[in-house]
Amino acid sequence: MPAALPTSPARLTLWHAVLIPGAMVAVAQWAASSGTDMNLAARYFDVASGGFPVRDAWWAEQFVHKFCKNVLLLLWLGLMVAALAAPKVARLKPHRRTLWLTVAAMGLGPTLVTLLKDINTHVCPWDLKQFGGEAEFSARWWVSRAEAGRCFPGGHAAGGFSLIALFFGARLMGWPRAAWAALVLTLLVGGLFSQVRMMQGAHFLSHNLWSAAIDWWAAFAVFAPALFSAARTSR
Repeated sequence: MPAALPTSPARLTLWHAVLIPGAMVAVAQWAASSGTDMNLAARYFDVASGGFPVRDAWWAEQFVHKFCKNVLLLLWLGLMVAALAAPKVARLKPHRRTLWLTVAAMGLGPTLVTLLKDINTHVCPWDLKQFGGEAEFSARWWVSRAEAGRCFPGGHAAGGFSLIALFFGARLMGWPRAAWAALVLTLLVGGLFSQVRMMQGAHFLSHNLWSAAIDWWAAFAVFAPALFSAARTSR
């Protein structure tokens, strides 16, 4: 991954629309096809009890799944309030466009993930027969909402990885250190959300990697026009 955003639209597109999300998708496909998804899920499944011990653990369900998700929602709402207030607040006014782009970028990825959940039959690990459920594995697409498995891609992971919008926002504002801090935060939060939901039996590794790829691609798509303009101006 480059130390700074490349200085041309072509390189920006290559890195952030192709290479990085493409690598995530490639690893996701490998995890699904190699049996890694199932092997990881099996590690978290307790045969004796017939379920995932962490599924109802307080720290996983109440803190990571619910409380932390609400913190992210509050952050997103805070950014929206800042964007709305920017015209009347001197310190925020110069950053109004970046604030709105960040709000849009942070919301687009999870929205796409939510829409995709409604059109495929992928189910969660805990729904499968081998993990205490009643469903057979299925990977059909373009099904009705009634047939949808509502599990692919990973919704909670999409929330965590949506913080990548802060990375692009900081780079656009010329704050490289803040950008790297945002990238680290994104990987930590997205990784934590992904790991906990896997331990609960809610998602496979591939589900979460797809969410990360979608978030990255969506955030770049939102910021691309502004980044292209900044790249041309810096020449």
